Amino acid sequence: MAKFVFRLQSYLGVKEQLEEQKKNEYGEAIRRLEEEKKKKHLLEQELEENVFLFKRTLATSIVPADIRRYNNRIEIVKVWITEQEERIKIATQYVEEKRLELVEAMKERKALETVKERNYEEYLIDEKRAEQSVVDGIVSYKYAEKISG
Repeated sequence: MAKFVFRLQSYLGVKEQLEEQKKNEYGEAIRRLEEEKKKKHLLEQELEENVFLFKRTLATSIVPADIRRYNNRIEIVKVWITEQEERIKIATQYVEEKRLELVEAMKERKALETVKERNYEEYLIDEKRAEQSVVDGIVSYKYAEKISG
């Protein structure tokens, strides 16, 4: 029985490597998105802390400089949170792009694997036919020997 050789095996190997690269890129994009979300969460915690300190300061004493300082800090942190939300939006879009690229790479690899499976099935059918032909030849030869012998 001859060995099965898929003539597009090297191309399939390239597609598998490309898919692996896309998986890594997708994973990295998700990691970056999670980092951005974590940064936003930390900013939100900072905002809550500043609001709490501001309220506590208002309850104990009213010093205009303190009020202005806390108010400015709260506004700055709110701006940072807004900017961080924009970074999260961008990171989310990037994750989606990488996901779509990964899906496309997977489709291409699966299509080639389907072709390989079909080629292998055809190969098995051809090998079975060839084997049957050999068996038929042997049987015919033995039958011819019996008749002439």
